Amino acid sequence: MSTPQGTLTPAQFEIIQVIWDAADAPAGSGLTVAEIWERLQKQRALGRTTVLNQVNRLASRGWLLRQDRTDGVRFAAAVPRDHALASLARAFTEDYFAGSAGSLFQSLLGSADVSPDELAALRQIVQNAQKRKQDEGL
Repeated sequence: MSTPQGTLTPAQFEIIQVIWDAADAPAGSGLTVAEIWERLQKQRALGRTTVLNQVNRLASRGWLLRQDRTDGVRFAAAVPRDHALASLARAFTEDYFAGSAGSLFQSLLGSADVSPDELAALRQIVQNAQKRKQDEGL
């Protein structure tokens, strides 16, 4: 898996999410620009040409794979969702928190009400990270 160039705008992320969420598409077959546009239309009004331009940019930067098929040109995600989210989170943390996940975490906790269930889930995430780090040190 190659590393895509650059980061994603919110609109581009929306397009990739549509492709990731395309449960009705056969595995790995991707979606046409028309199919992507139709699904985005359910969320908000958007020009078809705008979607086409964004899809082409995403393909040229390695975020999407272009597949020329007998049933038309289809686009599939070049990066699994979890890898893309991790990459975006790292870039965000670098850009806005000087690379400090702790500062990001502190900012998130200080700026919103966090439910007891969310705090428990966060504790579990921290414990899992600590265990991974310990296991790597062995």
